[in-house]
Amino acid sequence: MKPIIIAVLCLFLQGVSGQSLSKLTIPNGFINYFSAGQGEIIVFIHGGQEDYRVFMPQTELLSNEFQVVTYSRRYNFPNNNEIKGEYGVKTEAADLKVLISMFDKPVHLVGHSYGGLIALEFAVRNPKMLKSLTLSEPALVNWLNDIPKCESWYETVQEKLINETRDAFITKDTTLIMKELFEFFAGADIQNQIPPEVLSMLKANLREMEVLVNSPAGFDSPSPEDVKALDIPLMILTSEKTMPMLTCTNAKLIEIKPRATHHHLTEAGHEMWMTHPRELSVHISNFIKN
Repeated sequence: MKPIIIAVLCLFLQGVSGQSLSKLTIPNGFINYFSAGQGEIIVFIHGGQEDYRVFMPQTELLSNEFQVVTYSRRYNFPNNNEIKGEYGVKTEAADLKVLISMFDKPVHLVGHSYGGLIALEFAVRNPKMLKSLTLSEPALVNWLNDIPKCESWYETVQEKLINETRDAFITKDTTLIMKELFEFFAGADIQNQIPPEVLSMLKANLREMEVLVNSPAGFDSPSPEDVKALDIPLMILTSEKTMPMLTCTNAKLIEIKPRATHHHLTEAGHEMWMTHPRELSVHISNFIKN
């Protein structure tokens, strides 16, 4: 995790603490969401170990033109839902359907990382509820097995992210759990280098990671054939400095959807929404308007 990302996270924590959230009932619990502005509705879905705060800059940058909605998924801060039943992408897509149904009209959907996987699942099953779909590096882990020279990354996810993190959760040692997650996503255990308030935010979203690594259906993905058949306006956002496994899946997504609008951020990494919020807001606005 680069110093600039740590700095931006600190600003997030300082800037959104006074925001007033709304609650929505979902099966076996509730979710918190924030909405600002009027007009065409844009719903943002955050990635793993994140929450609604990742997209708060977008609520400021876009709410003069659109109604912007950012929410925390069922096991993410500040939600405190009891862990019940099976969990996976379909669970999250069902929660999202409750949220979007509340607006009683189609919306523009934006999903990042694991949120992009959820967005794709929702879009394939409910295309008439969407006006457009934007994906920033969706976590299409199950595609890796069928992408030449990328198969080893599937095994890396299974062993390093899922198995080792699951074993760490058994110990209930938060420091060990964070070590496993940092080593997978950042390449090293850097929790001693991170400001306490940022580490606290990441720990506040560990419940989601615990459920995810213990789920046999955690990374279930729509098939490439289903995604290829999807007939709604699509924008794909990719970054130059992302993780190698996401380079594989990003390329596959662009290959099967060659007519999608595509923006490649040369100076960004997977954390693009934290480091390049203004640039991305311009892409979102232009895409929706055009």
